[in-house]
Amino acid sequence: PMSATLSSSDNIHDRELDTTPIAVADGAGWDIEGTALHVARGGFRRVALQFPDSLLWLAPRVLGQLEEAVARTAAEAGTPCASLFVLADTSFDGQQLDYVAAQHVRADLLVHYGPVDLGATGPIAARLVFGDEPVSPAAIAAAYRSSFAPDEAVLVLTELR
Repeated sequence: PMSATLSSSDNIHDRELDTTPIAVADGAGWDIEGTALHVARGGFRRVALQFPDSLLWLAPRVLGQLEEAVARTAAEAGTPCASLFVLADTSFDGQQLDYVAAQHVRADLLVHYGPVDLGATGPIAARLVFGDEPVSPAAIAAAYRSSFAPDEAVLVLTELR
């Protein structure tokens, strides 16, 4: 799964998501274990989880799996277990890090899931979890053809597995 630890927020894609919770069944795609380790290693005690409206359906599953992973990681390290909170009804477009809401629950870490604006910075640490969704090469090719002229130079980056 792709994730980043930053104190800022990028509109990765604008499309409807298939809400079938397959990728969340075992935490795959949403960096559950990596986020739990980040919480433990960073000594974070209050963690706010932010989902854009299009991914809010994931919140209960991700929260449950992350609570288990954070508790297990804390027990293994002999450290206190962090409290997790889901932020809802953000006043932003869901792709902005909602530092204000995170501060209302006195979070010391904000974890944002899904597409995010990478230009923002804020007063607390943030971890960005972009997800790991399958990509259709045909859809990418069609979007490319409709967005760029045939002679326009474009750099395309991807992670292959």
